[in-house]
Amino acid sequence: MKRIFMAIGITLLLLAVPAAIVLSATNSVWNKYNGNPIMFYGPPAGWDDFSIYSTEVMYWDHNDADPSNDEFYMWYSGTSYNLNEKNIGFATSEDGMTWTKYEGNPVLIVSNFGEWDHDRINAPSVLYDYDDNTWKMWYAGVSIYNGGYAIGYATSPDGRNWTKYGDRWVFDSSGYADTFDGYSVLSPEVIKKDGKFHMWYAGNGGIASNQIGYAISEDGIHWDRVSDEPVLRVGPEGAWDEGETVSPAIIVDQQKTIHMWYQGSDGTKSFTGIGHATSTDGVNWQKDGANPLMLGENLGAWDAERVFYPTVAEDASGRRYLWYHARRENMDTIPFKLGLAFYDFEFEPTPTPTPLPGVTPPPPPVDPVIPADGETCRQGSNACLFLPTVRR
Repeated sequence: MKRIFMAIGITLLLLAVPAAIVLSATNSVWNKYNGNPIMFYGPPAGWDDFSIYSTEVMYWDHNDADPSNDEFYMWYSGTSYNLNEKNIGFATSEDGMTWTKYEGNPVLIVSNFGEWDHDRINAPSVLYDYDDNTWKMWYAGVSIYNGGYAIGYATSPDGRNWTKYGDRWVFDSSGYADTFDGYSVLSPEVIKKDGKFHMWYAGNGGIASNQIGYAISEDGIHWDRVSDEPVLRVGPEGAWDEGETVSPAIIVDQQKTIHMWYQGSDGTKSFTGIGHATSTDGVNWQKDGANPLMLGENLGAWDAERVFYPTVAEDASGRRYLWYHARRENMDTIPFKLGLAFYDFEFEPTPTPTPLPGVTPPPPPVDPVIPADGETCRQGSNACLFLPTVRR
């Protein structure tokens, strides 16, 4: 049987700390790859030419004698300049560092005007269901900018060609103003365990801006909330995560302990980091005493601010990888890029070989600049696209 190691989406906004970041009191660390960033937005006029973010990565074991044939699969959100919308793309990698975007991207797009998810779709959560040999995706969608999100569902025979389920979402806000998810539900993370689908999601409503809830389904379509209350609440006044807990990311270890990584923000939202919590039942969570676990780098670094949406996967040997998105400044006109960290590794996988002497590798993309006249140009390019409003 093939093995899939699920991955995760989370959001971070970070401050200056060393590259090796303490994960817990056991001195396990996340070591950032010194070749970061490893993936960029696409070329001008492309579907993802402004920013890439909100990924889901899994390790796919092809179940043959040569483990080098195994791959990492990634589904990610991309933002377009000219369309000013967000769709979902697909990429593959042999080592988790060097990624090839699928030529047929985007693989899941917004619906027609007037439908529930026509403005943007993002935050994919993907698994392969061995019971019916089908790839399944849950994603957040919204019909109007700054509107309330709902969660949609799609299926695929190959992870690349997707069909949305009907013309409606499968999970919506509660609709009650006094509940934590009364206005919006987003950032789903779904696993299949003991024959049922388990979803942790961010809910928006009530006093706190986002807190994490939990729902269960027999078929991945019809969902029941386990509780009307969040299962991972914001911290107490003065805590690093008193403002929100959002973007859950789940892995179940061999001891059946459920691990969650999540984004937390302070009360002013000026500080955002990533935390970790564990549970044995998915409802009662213990936050890590070392939280927050990962922060940004020094001012001026590519990931100095707005490090977010990490996704975690394990390879066949149990080594754990974390991908995250970041940008150098917390401005809507600054694009996100993809970085990588290794969990407690004693070595780093070998990246793509260095080009031979005399062969000049292509330079990384240059971040766009936003002139005052409302045009958006990429430095070093003749392409210039009108962009009246840039939205994250």
